[in-house]
Amino acid sequence: MTETLRPDAPHWYSKVEAPERVDDVAGVAWHSQADLVVVGYGGAGVAAALEAREAGLEVIALDLATGGGSTAINGGVVYAGGGTAIQKQAGVEDSCEAMFQYLRGETQGVVSDATLRRFCEQSAAMLDWMSARGVKFDATRYDPKTSYPPPGYHLYHSDSSLAARRAAIARPAPRGHKVFTPPSRAALGFGAHITNPLAAAAAKVGVRLETCAEARRLVVDPSGRVVGVCARVFEDDALRARYAALQAQATKYTIMLPPAFPGAQFTLAIAGWYRRRAEALEHRRVLRRIRAKKGVCLSAGGFVFNDAMVKHYAAKYAMGMPLGNPGDNGSGIRLGQSVGGVAERLSHMSAWRFIRPPAGLTWGAIVDGRGERFIDETVYGAAIGYEMIEHHDGRAYVVMDQAIFAQTLEQLKSKELYSFQSGPAFLALKFARTKAATLKALAEACGFEPQTFARGIAAYNEAAHGRAEDAFGKAKHDLKPIVQGPFYAIDIGVGSKLFPLPVLSLGGLAVDEDTGAVLDASRKPIAGLYAAGRNALGICSHLYVSGLSVSDCIFSGRRAAQALARG
Repeated sequence: MTETLRPDAPHWYSKVEAPERVDDVAGVAWHSQADLVVVGYGGAGVAAALEAREAGLEVIALDLATGGGSTAINGGVVYAGGGTAIQKQAGVEDSCEAMFQYLRGETQGVVSDATLRRFCEQSAAMLDWMSARGVKFDATRYDPKTSYPPPGYHLYHSDSSLAARRAAIARPAPRGHKVFTPPSRAALGFGAHITNPLAAAAAKVGVRLETCAEARRLVVDPSGRVVGVCARVFEDDALRARYAALQAQATKYTIMLPPAFPGAQFTLAIAGWYRRRAEALEHRRVLRRIRAKKGVCLSAGGFVFNDAMVKHYAAKYAMGMPLGNPGDNGSGIRLGQSVGGVAERLSHMSAWRFIRPPAGLTWGAIVDGRGERFIDETVYGAAIGYEMIEHHDGRAYVVMDQAIFAQTLEQLKSKELYSFQSGPAFLALKFARTKAATLKALAEACGFEPQTFARGIAAYNEAAHGRAEDAFGKAKHDLKPIVQGPFYAIDIGVGSKLFPLPVLSLGGLAVDEDTGAVLDASRKPIAGLYAAGRNALGICSHLYVSGLSVSDCIFSGRRAAQALARG
């Protein structure tokens, strides 16, 4: 879906205002000015700011919080390949061509082949660029399929490349580079080991950061060129610090538990209390005009925390668990649209149904609400989530027998698992299950179509016994017969309260793929306006794999800065 929209539209759902039009740029009472103004200081914003400053441009960055964005609180994974220094150190053989061929199947033309190939060819150098600026990586390699590497491991397969049909297209290689961190079993925050060093490097070379600043509208000249930003900022440092502390607490409690999880109503109530106290200070902010002599880069994240936008564009994902931070409110996208920028794929979101580890959950058969199997259970979690929501009404179950069930419970005792992996899986196995003595009784209890379910499980068992090829190409060693009663159906659908489904938005502003310039309805660049990260349509805007969004942030942020530096 391609959309042009203005701030007076009934489904604008944003505080972003119509642009301010000025006749004489030199005559405006600018509060400050720089060559580049960056709106949003997460992974994409800090990459744009640092790259531009090192190229000699003056840079001012604005952030609704204190910087880092959703990149700072994620898993800290960077997707890179083609022979990175870390891959070579770990003894991994990879090529840009293999990486390109694999990603070509995942991206499905969301960017041109030329852009995708450039991304692959530059990814090793991108990792070197990050390393040279203080981001630490490590070559401890984890080869088995997993959603996230165990503590102490940092290089792993963060995608579906090990799945049999994908491996037949391109040789697999571990391309998930988890940033090096001290040993920890925390569920969030590893990404700060990416954003903090880059922000420190940016500050060292003179990037000016204005925190707790809300960009409300763009400023354009008579030709339509974007020449600045109007933002609401705190002038009093103590007041700004107080506001930041309250918002940080609000964010902490907002993301503490999935919204549908038991106890979430209490943590969300606490978050609301802190947020209201912060909002009570907002009238103390003042409006400032910041001139952008060369351009503005929008890098303020997606919109998954804007409930109204999610329900309008992607209602079938609304029951999922928002993944990111409350600053992902769509303001960057709306700023671009306010001056005629075109947004695309806003209805396209990513849903993460990770079921491995434990490995046992991938040994069963995933079926939909009709009882029909629909996917290779070993593919990456976002591929399962996408297929489940887009084509199977958001309903899915893992069907297993007693032997698989018992082995899966035993696997949950492994010290290799993080609590965010073992906890939801345990609750799902214990409390989000339907149990029956026979497969026929299980179908009846779950409301499956009896013949559809029986036919699918029979075919699955034929493949598991080696008498037929699996219909979805699942590798033989991951096929386990479902024959020993009692039988179980584990609810892994979007509505499963005890097995939360993380979701995030992937759509954004259409951009020129060579420069990152925002495009208007006629596909022409809007002078002075660029977008990066989840504000822009990019490499991961079709299907997410771990680390690809962060890589796209760095890639697209630097691309915009390089275009601005070229003039």
